[in-house]
Amino acid sequence: MTDPLDIDTFAAQLRVYDPDRFLTARFAPKASRSALTILYAFNAELARVCDTVSEPALGEIRLQWWRDALEGTEGTAVTGAPLGDALARMVATLGLPIHLLLGMVDARSADLDDGGFADLQALKAYLYKTDGALFALSAHILGTASGQLAKTANTAGVAYGVARLLRFLPRDAAAGRIMLPLTMLQSHNVLPERILAGTECEGLRDLIVELSKEAEASLKEARGFLVGERKEVRGIFAPLALVGAYRRAVARPDRRPLHEVADINPLMRFLLLWRAARTGRL
Repeated sequence: MTDPLDIDTFAAQLRVYDPDRFLTARFAPKASRSALTILYAFNAELARVCDTVSEPALGEIRLQWWRDALEGTEGTAVTGAPLGDALARMVATLGLPIHLLLGMVDARSADLDDGGFADLQALKAYLYKTDGALFALSAHILGTASGQLAKTANTAGVAYGVARLLRFLPRDAAAGRIMLPLTMLQSHNVLPERILAGTECEGLRDLIVELSKEAEASLKEARGFLVGERKEVRGIFAPLALVGAYRRAVARPDRRPLHEVADINPLMRFLLLWRAARTGRL
């Protein structure tokens, strides 16, 4: 059993680095909260790798540490790191699919590569393995798994993941990363070096609108898939309730897309996630 003090520590870190998932875990059924907190803290740790290393090679070393930790779960290996050990115990206890967790680790190599995604399909493949896998694993924790739900998780991952990347475009550009499809940059006549230099242009705004519509279409599809699911499962997809608010924040006319992170009022975030968790309305 994981020490409750460790869970509190993971939750405190999650509240800082991923408030959306922090609240999602808090509003989930009580029996699932600790496991969800561990899973989301693991995701937040992976997402922070690129921001905590001075060069890609060091980031790959950290990602390899997580691969080794996950591959040792069947042998109940002890990593010595509270989060690694808590994750290993949770995987062993709940029988979470290791391939999804390993896929999350592998996908984060893209965060260390500042060259962008080849095309929209490559971006979607990344989002399937990151945000999509997180939705799927959350459903596993609630005891729900099916082929249809896996498809739902991927679609939800694209909806929420695109909104997330557009929100944090300024942060990524400042760090020297381009988390956008290169073919779309080309079609809108946006040079990657202009993004890295913080030079905004009309083509970039058009690209953001196009990607935002992709998030909207995926959100609509995910909502359709979730119609027949029980309320608790729909509640695990609560972050989808934020996609519309994030899209509006991204599209604000006075916003400078390479200089201002598109955020929303914390109270609005709380209310949208609370309503989604309590009613299943996304």
